[in-house]
Formats: sequence, C-alpha cells, structure tokens
Amino acid sequence: MDEAQTRSGRPPAEGGGPQTPDEEIPWPQRVFDSVWMLALAAVVFFFLSYVVWGLIDLLSIRSGG
Repeated sequence: MDEAQTRSGRPPAEGGGPQTPDEEIPWPQRVFDSVWMLALAAVVFFFLSYVVWGLIDLLSIRSGG
C-alpha cells in the first residue's frame, strides 16, 4: 500500500488526511479526545467558578460595626 493511501485504498482528502508524527496536536483537541481529561477540566472549571463566586459574595458583605 502506498504511503499516500488510507486503509480503504483511497488517497486522503486534501487537508483531512492523518496527521504526521511531527505535527503537534493542539491541547484543546487532546482534552476533547480524552473523556477523563474532559471530566477533569469540567471539575476544575466548576470548582474555580464556585470559589470565585463565593469570594465575591463574601467581599460584598458590609462589615458590621
């Protein structure tokens, strides 16, 4: 099989062929490709959101006195 052909025997489409080993995969694509990394990203996002929301809520309370 020729290097320019896919498993189906057809040449890859323009720009849509398999990535070469020296081509780096962008980090957002790596996150979306892995279920566990996506779950971890969601947990971190919601944790930080609630912490920031709580700090804003605490700082908005007037001091008694």
